[in-house]
Amino acid sequence: MCAAEAARVARQDVAASSAPSHVMLVVAESESVGKRIESYLRNAGHPVRCAWVTDLEDVENALRGGTPDVLVCVDALPAAPIKDVLDLQRRLMPDLPVLVLSPQITAEDSVAALAAGASDVVSNEDLRHMRHLELVVLREIAKHSQLRELRSTRQRLEDFESRHQQLIAGTNDAIAHIQEGILSEVNPAFAQLLGYERADDLTALPLMDLVADDHQPKVKEHLKLFLRGKNEGRPLECCLLHKDGRRVSIGAHLTLGSADGEHLIEMLIRSEPAAAPATTAQAAVAPSDRLAYFEALAAAIAGAGKPSEQRAVLLCLIDDFAGTEQRLGLHDAAEAVEQFQAWLRERLQPQDQLYRFSTHEIACLVSRPTPGEIVEIGEALVRDAAKQIFNTAGHEAHLSLTVAAYPFSGSEQAATVTAELVQDSRAISAKGGNQFANLGPNARTSLQERDDARKAAMVKKALEDNRLKLAYQSIASLEGDTRQHFDVLVRVIDENGKELHASEFIGAAEKHGLLTSIDRWVTSRALKVQAKRDSAQEVSSLFVKLSQDSLKDAEGFAAWVGEQLRTRALRPGEIVFEMQEAVVQNHIRKARLITKALLDVGAQIAIEHFGTGSNSAQLIEHIPMQFIKFHPSFTTNFNDKETHRKMTSLMELAKNKQIKVIVSHVEDANVMARLWQMGVNFIQGYHVQEPEVVLLSADVRT
Repeated sequence: MCAAEAARVARQDVAASSAPSHVMLVVAESESVGKRIESYLRNAGHPVRCAWVTDLEDVENALRGGTPDVLVCVDALPAAPIKDVLDLQRRLMPDLPVLVLSPQITAEDSVAALAAGASDVVSNEDLRHMRHLELVVLREIAKHSQLRELRSTRQRLEDFESRHQQLIAGTNDAIAHIQEGILSEVNPAFAQLLGYERADDLTALPLMDLVADDHQPKVKEHLKLFLRGKNEGRPLECCLLHKDGRRVSIGAHLTLGSADGEHLIEMLIRSEPAAAPATTAQAAVAPSDRLAYFEALAAAIAGAGKPSEQRAVLLCLIDDFAGTEQRLGLHDAAEAVEQFQAWLRERLQPQDQLYRFSTHEIACLVSRPTPGEIVEIGEALVRDAAKQIFNTAGHEAHLSLTVAAYPFSGSEQAATVTAELVQDSRAISAKGGNQFANLGPNARTSLQERDDARKAAMVKKALEDNRLKLAYQSIASLEGDTRQHFDVLVRVIDENGKELHASEFIGAAEKHGLLTSIDRWVTSRALKVQAKRDSAQEVSSLFVKLSQDSLKDAEGFAAWVGEQLRTRALRPGEIVFEMQEAVVQNHIRKARLITKALLDVGAQIAIEHFGTGSNSAQLIEHIPMQFIKFHPSFTTNFNDKETHRKMTSLMELAKNKQIKVIVSHVEDANVMARLWQMGVNFIQGYHVQEPEVVLLSADVRT
């Protein structure tokens, strides 16, 4: 392959990987079935990747942990009868299309498969059948995608309708839904307007039964014009009948909607304010406790520093208060602030102190046993305020809140603390607010510690619950090696089902001593994946990273690996343990011990982040290894002459020792071509393949 050809192939790979990829789960005895289908579909321009499984257990694991787009099951498979596969599909992923792969397609087979619940019958016997399979797969993937989108849309609609119903039930405005002249639904405020205790007393009544006799022709004409779109948005002004017979004058705004395919008219009657608004001069003046606040803060700072408690000042701001005054009026806005202050008082402890800092800002001095509890207070206030409705005389107000906390230790000045607190919190509020911020040097340290502790606890629980999974990034050969090589990456699924990459939790896990457990989980899972592939035509190589903690425990880790391999020996090259050069050089004796033990059980060794140490050349001489992976800086600075010279020199030493060379973070086709000219054996990076797109057979959960 020449440099130009290498660049051309690389550009083709990029074009293919840029399209959205789909996953086909293939249930078959032989991996070749999935490989043939994948090869045909990808050659036809469809980004479909096949994950191969062999039995019902694998199918269940794949459906529980992954999201395949289509399932293809070989007919009459002893380890996975199609009836049992369909039972699993109906129970775990009822929308997933299942195709039966049969040597021949007959009318009888199609009828039997459709009756059992399959989507269709396909075959891969010849090109004609493969073309039919291609069209069926594309149809089913499109249908599956539309079903998922439909379910998501329905869920969003249900959430919207639920929130809409809650708002209707809680508002002071009277609302009624009318279908074909009948009240189909009214809220409590509408029932109360007409003197009824329960809204149900009015449902199913004709609207005209509630309209004064002399106003009925007017109302009928207004509704008729409204349904024709000719009333030009004019409100309906009429008199309704109270339960006791007296007349109730209303001005109703009408909105046309639909329910169950039928026209629906929503009648909205705004509630009247119970009191006259205050004058501008009266409302603009708000009681302020600033002087008392400064005195209390200075005293609190002077008394801070106890190891058993954390003190802090919280500033709670109502976001866009000027807009709130415009919406509610000055009087009701001031009333909403008073209600908010009372609401805030209820959520704090009796010893916490509240001060009205300004018209819409309230300062709180709080003390809690840990810094984390200070953060929990602020986050809860922001979250709960967004759900709260503050009822004034004439309005229901939703208030958005910004809360800023400033923990102090005893050496701060009250004026300095307040100045930073006010400046930063107002800046956050001006940008939209509705969030919590932890300010000051103590907060930054304690917040990081708290976040690390939270992440470590999450990882520990995930290990206990087996909520980790593997992803694989391709290591592509530049020499035409047909064996697949993959870097094994670990993901954690948090309590909410969100998938976290290693960069989001590894630091916290290392601080709390969890890396050894993670290394062993990954190694154990990689061994199981390889065991599942014993019937594969060709062995793949999995590169498993080892942390510094596992290297320090060289004897223990080596003994544990030996125990895992008692029932099944490693095949040549299927597991490659990967260690960073800096870690190896800092623990050279342990590195020699663990590499010897791992080589003795049939594993191979790779040194990653290679070439940045002062003794990289000597490491090649003293540590037995089969691969080196250059540090990403060699790719970043590839055009630098000194970097290029050092890379060439180290590659010559590696070649003399029969060590294969890997270069990572390859993002450019031209760089790839030049690496091939230099004699690099393998490349890796998002240019080659993103981790999430690569699926190893028997581990569809990635």
